[in-house]
Amino acid sequence: MLLSASLMQPVSLKRIIVFCLPGIGDTILFTPALAWLRRAYPSAHIVMLTMFQGTREAVSTNPDVDEVRHFDFFNARKWEGIRYVWNLRRERFDLSIMAFPSNRLEYNVLNCVVGRRWRAAHRYDHQSWRNLWFLNNIVVREDRARHNVEENLRLMGAIADRVGTETPLTEVDRGPAPALKVVLTAEDEQYADQFLASRGIEPDTMLFGFHTYSSTFKNMHRKCWDKDNFAQLIARLTVEHPSARCLVFSGPHEEAVNRYILDHVDGRVVEVRESRLRRALALMKRCRVFITNDSGPMHLATAIGAPVVALFGPTDWRRLHPWSDRHLVVRRDLPCMPCFYYSTRSLHCVANLDYACMRDITVDEVLVAVRQLLAQTHAKPAIAQT
Repeated sequence: MLLSASLMQPVSLKRIIVFCLPGIGDTILFTPALAWLRRAYPSAHIVMLTMFQGTREAVSTNPDVDEVRHFDFFNARKWEGIRYVWNLRRERFDLSIMAFPSNRLEYNVLNCVVGRRWRAAHRYDHQSWRNLWFLNNIVVREDRARHNVEENLRLMGAIADRVGTETPLTEVDRGPAPALKVVLTAEDEQYADQFLASRGIEPDTMLFGFHTYSSTFKNMHRKCWDKDNFAQLIARLTVEHPSARCLVFSGPHEEAVNRYILDHVDGRVVEVRESRLRRALALMKRCRVFITNDSGPMHLATAIGAPVVALFGPTDWRRLHPWSDRHLVVRRDLPCMPCFYYSTRSLHCVANLDYACMRDITVDEVLVAVRQLLAQTHAKPAIAQT
């Protein structure tokens, strides 16, 4: 683990707040650091604040956090946001943590206002001074050679160096870096069984899962593979595996793309439109391979143990690849890659190649990766422990 091994006197932090505001994938990538916090400060009351309801649901069953809150800063009126932040300040948190990545002025101001004594965050390579990184008093410089999970763990190490820990670090840091964590309930698992049975899918059926699109926020949909490619891949997989079924997962952003795909494939493809996130995750867990763009569902599928084939283009696969051994990345190797970095800037093709990094990934390449992952993961995915 990328944590400090320094020995300090034990300390007691009574209240800790973690801001996980950007999105669900980034929040799931913080869960290894959350597990570290729980071990380092077992008597602290740990609060996680999210900005999206789906994110709240994904972490609400995590035993490493005492309380998960949700506030929609994005759509709230300005005065509502100010009042909410002021009320947080009155709770007198000993330590506030801004999870990686969060390179915005508003986030650093929020961390500064709420953190009574200690405020932990990163200093980023781009727009850092403009976004007021120096408002934090525990700071780690962004290292673009490290995975986002490692960046969060480095921040935990800086907290240990500056503040100390309640549990001796020799115990906290023992073993490898924790895995991603999403805890499914027995009800979630039962729902998945009923969903499949209602569609005539037997428990031992080979399932392939797909996540095909992304939000248009900051042009994130441009990091997605073309819908025709997904349709061709599904058609070829069902030819190779005649008894297999395909699950295409839809949210508000994917409906139009998935409708197009369903219109171009046969009846062995089932659309999953489930508003309760953990229920959808229970279905993802049953997939022998989950094929996806770089997205929040990619990290969610990884967290619940599904083998993942991940398609990467303008975003950095070294920092964002699935955090497990059960994955393969398919990507081009262009000199302009990656071109997206953590700032307020929207994604755009810096080389003016119309996102050739995604466009040039072929169906054959992805099919080969699926075959390889199937060969590496002979056993069927296990049912989650609740």
